[in-house]
Amino acid sequence: MPRITLVLCYSAGIEPISHQGEELGYVLEGEITLTVDGKTYQVPVGASFHFRSKEAHGFRNLTQHPAKILWVSTPPTF
Repeated sequence: MPRITLVLCYSAGIEPISHQGEELGYVLEGEITLTVDGKTYQVPVGASFHFRSKEAHGFRNLTQHPAKILWVSTPPTF
């Protein structure tokens, strides 16, 4: 499974998208706002998440501090 480490500055992120597969992540630093299937979640440092990629999903850093996320996706989408 491919994995990447994302570093997001203030307001960085992506608008909701959907595709085949599954995704999971772990917040290494900071906090992100994650939207999955129309529901919004605050995901703080040390928290993880998982969802089926067919559900529309997006994320953004809405804090003034950088956020760092370990992101895993299958099948590869990046």
